[in-house]
Amino acid sequence: MKLIPTVRAMLAAAAIAFVTPALAQSQGALVELPPPAKSLKAEETAIIVVDFQNNFAATKGEHYPRLEKQYKENQMLEKSVAAVKRARELGILVIHVTEGYTHDYRELDWGTTGNFHRAQILRQAWKANTWPVDLYEPLKPGPNDKDIWLPNRIAASAFNSNALDSILKHRGIKNVAIMGFNTDICVYASVLSAHDLGYRAYALKDLMISFRPDFAKNMLEFVYPMWSRVLDSNEFMGMFQRS
Repeated sequence: MKLIPTVRAMLAAAAIAFVTPALAQSQGALVELPPPAKSLKAEETAIIVVDFQNNFAATKGEHYPRLEKQYKENQMLEKSVAAVKRARELGILVIHVTEGYTHDYRELDWGTTGNFHRAQILRQAWKANTWPVDLYEPLKPGPNDKDIWLPNRIAASAFNSNALDSILKHRGIKNVAIMGFNTDICVYASVLSAHDLGYRAYALKDLMISFRPDFAKNMLEFVYPMWSRVLDSNEFMGMFQRS
């Protein structure tokens, strides 16, 4: 008898759920792991703000209309500004990583098979040193803030095509919280990179957004926990004590 793919997948999942406890019991008790940290040190922590640029966040930005309804419902922009301000007060390193390209896209492979770069070239979008790619004004650091800004990234992950990993390691950063745009694309790529590079990754679920909110919600529930601890910004900030 042939089974449709959905039913076949459900049966496979049920089989795994049934077999795994029995296998563990047959091999004895599982190795005991330490519980997740309940507190963090500000000097060992950084918040990576991914692509918080005018194109997404400013009212005149290209993508703002597609996200406006969500912004009004979840106050993601206001919460993000408040969280960055709180991080600065606590002494947490804030690093802004933004996307941008030369005006003729000479650094890109025009024959790429992926749509991430093809779309930018075709639309002539995200050109460096233009208003659309500039950092969202309410998040720009003041004269006394110690934020780091790494502009003109050409990769999906915040950790590629720049010195982010070196900066974090030289400063002794162990914990990395990630926020920004978009949940299912660059933020996710950055969380995965943080995990693979050996950081303890935290995904700030209320400080990120997606054009596909239902899909993003499923990712946060079922995929993100493989690589990070998923929590909201209040929970994360609650793990610090002012020194």
